[in-house]
Amino acid sequence: MTSADISVSIGLIFTELVINSLKHGFPDYRTGTIKVSYQSDGRSWTLAVGDEGVGMPRNTESQRAGLGTSIIQALARQLHADVRITAENPGTKTLVVGQ
Repeated sequence: MTSADISVSIGLIFTELVINSLKHGFPDYRTGTIKVSYQSDGRSWTLAVGDEGVGMPRNTESQRAGLGTSIIQALARQLHADVRITAENPGTKTLVVGQ
Protein backbone atom coordinates (compact mmCIF):
# COMPACT_ATOMS: atom_id res chain seq x y z
CA MET A 1 0.00 0.00 0.00
CA THR A 2 1.30 3.46 -0.86
CA SER A 3 0.32 6.91 0.33
CA ALA A 4 -1.02 9.54 -2.06
CA ASP A 5 2.29 11.46 -2.10
CA ILE A 6 4.26 8.31 -2.93
CA SER A 7 1.74 7.34 -5.60
CA VAL A 8 2.02 10.75 -7.27
CA SER A 9 5.83 10.56 -7.26
CA ILE A 10 5.77 7.03 -8.72
CA GLY A 11 3.32 8.26 -11.37
CA LEU A 12 5.66 11.13 -12.30
CA ILE A 13 8.61 8.72 -12.53
CA PHE A 14 6.51 6.42 -14.73
CA THR A 15 5.60 9.32 -17.02
CA GLU A 16 9.21 10.47 -17.38
CA LEU A 17 10.45 6.93 -18.09
CA VAL A 18 7.86 6.38 -20.81
CA ILE A 19 8.62 9.80 -22.34
CA ASN A 20 12.34 8.94 -22.33
CA SER A 21 11.64 5.62 -24.06
CA LEU A 22 9.51 7.31 -26.71
CA LYS A 23 11.94 10.16 -27.27
CA HIS A 24 15.26 8.31 -27.17
CA GLY A 25 14.39 4.68 -27.86
CA PHE A 26 12.31 5.30 -30.95
CA PRO A 27 13.71 8.31 -32.82
CA ASP A 28 12.56 9.25 -36.30
CA TYR A 29 9.13 7.61 -35.88
CA ARG A 30 10.52 4.10 -35.33
CA THR A 31 8.02 1.60 -33.99
CA GLY A 32 8.46 -0.76 -31.08
CA THR A 33 7.26 -1.90 -27.71
CA ILE A 34 7.46 -0.34 -24.25
CA LYS A 35 6.75 -2.69 -21.33
CA VAL A 36 5.79 -1.40 -17.90
CA SER A 37 5.37 -3.32 -14.65
CA TYR A 38 4.86 -2.43 -11.01
CA GLN A 39 5.18 -4.82 -8.09
CA SER A 40 4.87 -4.18 -4.39
CA ASP A 41 5.39 -6.30 -1.33
CA GLY A 42 4.67 -4.49 1.89
CA ARG A 43 6.71 -1.31 1.81
CA SER A 44 9.03 -2.53 -0.97
CA TRP A 45 8.13 -1.79 -4.57
CA THR A 46 9.64 -1.97 -8.04
CA LEU A 47 8.69 0.00 -11.13
CA ALA A 48 10.16 -1.34 -14.38
CA VAL A 49 10.01 0.36 -17.78
CA GLY A 50 11.75 -1.31 -20.69
CA ASP A 51 11.75 -0.66 -24.39
CA GLU A 52 12.92 -2.49 -27.48
CA GLY A 53 14.32 0.68 -29.01
CA VAL A 54 17.74 1.70 -30.31
CA GLY A 55 19.41 1.39 -26.90
CA MET A 56 21.71 3.69 -25.03
CA PRO A 57 24.50 5.62 -26.78
CA ARG A 58 27.89 3.97 -26.64
CA ASN A 59 29.99 7.12 -26.22
CA THR A 60 30.05 8.70 -22.76
CA GLU A 61 29.39 12.26 -23.99
CA SER A 62 25.96 11.22 -25.28
CA GLN A 63 25.13 9.54 -21.96
CA ARG A 64 24.89 12.78 -19.97
CA ALA A 65 21.71 12.96 -17.95
CA GLY A 66 19.01 15.11 -19.52
CA LEU A 67 16.16 16.88 -17.78
CA GLY A 68 13.92 13.79 -17.72
CA THR A 69 16.63 11.63 -16.15
CA SER A 70 17.39 14.36 -13.60
CA ILE A 71 13.71 14.49 -12.64
CA ILE A 72 13.59 10.70 -12.28
CA GLN A 73 16.68 10.70 -10.06
CA ALA A 74 15.38 13.56 -7.89
CA LEU A 75 11.99 11.87 -7.38
CA ALA A 76 13.68 8.55 -6.62
CA ARG A 77 15.87 10.23 -3.98
CA GLN A 78 12.74 11.67 -2.32
CA LEU A 79 11.31 8.14 -2.19
CA HIS A 80 14.60 6.64 -0.95
CA ALA A 81 14.62 4.50 -4.10
CA ASP A 82 17.42 3.30 -6.37
CA VAL A 83 17.41 3.81 -10.14
CA ARG A 84 19.05 1.03 -12.16
CA ILE A 85 19.46 1.43 -15.91
CA THR A 86 20.58 -1.51 -18.00
CA ALA A 87 21.26 -2.01 -21.68
CA GLU A 88 19.07 -4.74 -23.13
CA ASN A 89 19.35 -6.46 -26.47
CA PRO A 90 17.54 -4.59 -27.95
CA GLY A 91 16.69 -1.49 -25.98
CA THR A 92 16.99 -0.21 -22.45
CA LYS A 93 15.39 -1.16 -19.14
CA THR A 94 15.06 1.02 -16.07
CA LEU A 95 14.17 -0.28 -12.63
CA VAL A 96 13.22 2.02 -9.78
CA VAL A 97 13.36 0.08 -6.53
CA GLY A 98 11.95 1.51 -3.31
CA GLN A 99 12.09 0.22 0.25
